[in-house]
Amino acid sequence: MVDGIDELILSTLSTNSRQETTELMDFLRGYGYKLTDEEIKSRISKLEQDNVITGYTLSVDTEKISRRQARVLFLTFRTSQHLSSRLRSLKKYFTDAPFALFSGRTRGGYDWISVQSFLTQEMADEESDIFRNLFGDIIQSYQVYDITPMKGSSIPALLHTSQEYKKFLNEWSPSSS
Repeated sequence: MVDGIDELILSTLSTNSRQETTELMDFLRGYGYKLTDEEIKSRISKLEQDNVITGYTLSVDTEKISRRQARVLFLTFRTSQHLSSRLRSLKKYFTDAPFALFSGRTRGGYDWISVQSFLTQEMADEESDIFRNLFGDIIQSYQVYDITPMKGSSIPALLHTSQEYKKFLNEWSPSSS
């Protein structure tokens, strides 16, 4: 079972998985936890053994590589007796797509949202044409917006803790004096 300390460890490792345990100790101390080097190593080993941590990834400074075209796709589906089977194909498409940063079924005004990154505008447009050809039979509404990201994709955003959330908001909230 993952506890609050483990969640903080996962959160900080998601920003830099090559941190030394001394850095982790300092980070945890900022949230009131005083763990030893061995305790931290033991927790990380347990997270790896339990397949909570399944690997370590590379983080790239996107300012130092060529700009990518970011695109957000909003879909609504038309009613179809084949919608279930076609959605399985759509899920596979986005699961396998190397350009899909995030994609998923939603509830509300849209049925599906996908965030994508392409090397060029031409590639984004080509994919858009192919996608509409492949899935046009179930698409009622297709909207795309090209964006200029102010912040790159953030795995740490998916792993932040309630403690980090509160600390951040406290730092940005007007003082109550």
